[in-house]
Amino acid sequence: MAAERKPVDDADDLVRGLDDVEELLKRIPGAKRAVDELHDLRSLLVGRRAPRVAVLGRRGSGKSTLGNALLGAEVLATGAVEDTTRTAAWVDLTVHGDAVRWLDTPGLRAGGRPGRRAEVEAVLRAERPDVLVWTFKATQVDAGVDEDLAELVAVRASVPVAGAAVPVVVVVTKVDELAPAGRRSPPFDDAAHRARIDAAVETLRAHLARALGEAPPVVPVCAWQRFDGGVRTADWRWNVERLAAEVHGALPLVAQLSAARVFERGKALRRRLAMRFVGGATSVSFVVGATPLPFADLALLLPLQTTMLTGVVYASGRSWSARAASEWLAGLGVNVGAGMGLREVVRAALRWVPGVGATVSGAVAATGTWALGVAAVRFFIDGATFGEARAAFDAAAKDGPPEDAGGSEG
Repeated sequence: MAAERKPVDDADDLVRGLDDVEELLKRIPGAKRAVDELHDLRSLLVGRRAPRVAVLGRRGSGKSTLGNALLGAEVLATGAVEDTTRTAAWVDLTVHGDAVRWLDTPGLRAGGRPGRRAEVEAVLRAERPDVLVWTFKATQVDAGVDEDLAELVAVRASVPVAGAAVPVVVVVTKVDELAPAGRRSPPFDDAAHRARIDAAVETLRAHLARALGEAPPVVPVCAWQRFDGGVRTADWRWNVERLAAEVHGALPLVAQLSAARVFERGKALRRRLAMRFVGGATSVSFVVGATPLPFADLALLLPLQTTMLTGVVYASGRSWSARAASEWLAGLGVNVGAGMGLREVVRAALRWVPGVGATVSGAVAATGTWALGVAAVRFFIDGATFGEARAAFDAAAKDGPPEDAGGSEG
């Protein structure tokens, strides 16, 4: 298995800071939600690991092509007639600066090797996948599908249960083959073709409900690309963003950050995760800021905001360090620094006002964290300029965080 990497140069300091924040939160009555938010932030960033994705299906259903489409690179060999993968094995793929652990499998139900399913099941028992992605060719959703479904049920049952059965995402592949003659490339926006795609999805969904007793996500895609010497020269991918979102949503928290980085068409996922860092840090900042411990909160807010900024930057696909943080904050300009400094003075004074002091103090701490996070998302995820990021900071500081900041997706 590939070695896990620290996301930041000073990861040990970050962990110690989060430990201190958690110790404080545990002493505050009614702070369970904040503790849960902190645990989520820790799992996403500090506990991160490569996602384990197993893609299975009948030979010729486009498993390797689908993997290349999700990752946006020619990392898996494809073949039109015979399997290019002879045995099931986990492989570590590095793309876009991060890793994914991929189960490379031969097609099930292929001739010559009737024991393939047993081989796959043995590999899955030895190392549990985070998600099973099962492929059905669009022209075969009602042809021999009972055998395919039997394979799915048996393979899923062979995976060790860890609290719940392994999630399944079903993909209808090669929807371009449903196209009218002369129209094979996307966008598939003519009514006749979309009707055929929708009919294939609904037909398969009905079969899945009958076989599994549940309705997993069913996503139609076209995954075809052409590469020449590692350079993509043609791209017919369609609906891959939705597939990436479904696979990402099935993953545990510890695997979501790396997955968002490796899925090429995952910008929406990266932004959603970045805003989760911002929302979580904002919620915890409110509790820390409202706690009447003189001067202690300044030291505790720093690791929270550092975690938030590290998560945002890392979600964007970049690396992060204390030096990078200083350079970015300096780039935002003196107005932001002065604004945050004023808030610290006001918050320190208001926290000791009887009745409303603590609440206002917590709100100000949360507002400062929220504004800083929103500016970071605009700059690192959205590609805004320093000027636009400063404007986003000012607007967020003026409006304050939403009431449900902890669950914010932007």
